[in-house]
Amino acid sequence: MLWLILAAFVAGVILGINQKLLFIKKLKPVSIITVLLLFFMGYEIGSDSQLVSRLPQIGIKALLTAVFAIAGSVLFTTVYDKMIKKGDRK
Repeated sequence: MLWLILAAFVAGVILGINQKLLFIKKLKPVSIITVLLLFFMGYEIGSDSQLVSRLPQIGIKALLTAVFAIAGSVLFTTVYDKMIKKGDRK
């Protein structure tokens, strides 16, 4: 799996350097990928029966972890998106 991630990263860098796939910027891929990441994170949590059965014991810690994970993802996506738009104006 690590090799697949590294290969995807290298392919993205090469395509970015060669200015290929410029239409992707219009799709806001960072926002879309962040939403997908949060969806799959929720799916994994929901499909883990041991975790779901322990939620009353875990309680507020689980809620705070989820809230801060979502807030952090939204915050960093927004900051990244603003930086990209700022860089496009130059």
